[in-house]
Amino acid sequence: MEKIKNFFKRSFEKVNVQVSVLTCSLVIFSCLVIYLVTSGIMTSMLTEAYDERANLTFETIEAHLDKRLYEDEIPYGAYSAVLSYLSAIKDNMAVSDILVYKKDADDGEIMCVLDTQNADNPYFVQGGEVEEDVKLSVEDMYIKNYIVSGDFIYTDSGYRYANFYPVSEDGRNVKGVVGVMINAQNIYTFNIVLRILAIIIVFLCCLISVRFSRRIFKKISNPLYQDSSNTDALTGLKNKNSFSVDLHNIEASNTDRYGILTIDLNGLKTINDTRGHQAGDIYIQRAAKILRDAMKDRTDFIAYRVGGDEFSVIAKDKSIDDMKQFIAVVEELTVEGNKNSGIMLTMSIGYAKFDPEKDRNFSDTIERSDSMMYENKRMFYLRKRMEQEKK
Repeated sequence: MEKIKNFFKRSFEKVNVQVSVLTCSLVIFSCLVIYLVTSGIMTSMLTEAYDERANLTFETIEAHLDKRLYEDEIPYGAYSAVLSYLSAIKDNMAVSDILVYKKDADDGEIMCVLDTQNADNPYFVQGGEVEEDVKLSVEDMYIKNYIVSGDFIYTDSGYRYANFYPVSEDGRNVKGVVGVMINAQNIYTFNIVLRILAIIIVFLCCLISVRFSRRIFKKISNPLYQDSSNTDALTGLKNKNSFSVDLHNIEASNTDRYGILTIDLNGLKTINDTRGHQAGDIYIQRAAKILRDAMKDRTDFIAYRVGGDEFSVIAKDKSIDDMKQFIAVVEELTVEGNKNSGIMLTMSIGYAKFDPEKDRNFSDTIERSDSMMYENKRMFYLRKRMEQEKK
């Protein structure tokens, strides 16, 4: 127990955990407020509509209630006539049930003396058991002697909206109580579904908010934060791990849509040997910036640093001509950048698009691009050696 307590204590001391807990609390509070407000508005609207229907029903039947219903022995003729009339009103007013209750004169127990659900039974027996919630509401009518707003209750017949109305001859002594029930089973089911959905939505929102809050916290607390597992620290481009994952996804999808550019920097080893590795890092960063600038308005090109001086660019839904145009932009940016630099940056570039007649898989496409890049690199050094020999 102590170990668990210490574990949670150490965890909560971390700021990112505190941020996550605070975010979850805000999400839960916001969702709870929204749920309560919307649920309250919906319940209020339904209550108003149901009250209006129940009141109209009672106003219609009030004058036709035979006072003999409240006697100890109800004549069959009176009972049958009122039952038939109330059953017709129930159907016309679209209510689920109309009931008449009275309090036994001897023991004060609440009895149901008429129930429109027993319209097919002319020998309905008085004194049927009354649900506890209904009994309490009926007793309230005897005490208060005035109509109050109805309420949702659960009865043996299901979830109902119930209104109760005291009946008296002199306006003071209550003879009985009329109950008007409206079927609210759909509302009950809807509320259950709504609560389940609310819980699921809150849970998902908490997961999403924790994920984003932790990520945002890292970026705020460390402006240089990057996804180290997928980002190259030196250039900010995607790294070899990310390249491998994306290649796997390409192989599993439609490879016909993809092409590849293979880029290798010329002369990095010489720069490292003569000017130092810091100059070599700057050389690599210059190349990465050129690739980023070339991709600025080309979202279908993604660049990766896959080695010390090696870069790859995946092209999606691009033709060979599109890739050639991309290379032309890279070369133009390289020439422009060399004007303001003491070190001339050059690249050897190869390219290929997946061809089902030449490639069994995308790895074959990469090999064709590599072959072109190495041939271009060989020609670069050959030209350079020839220029040096001429001098």
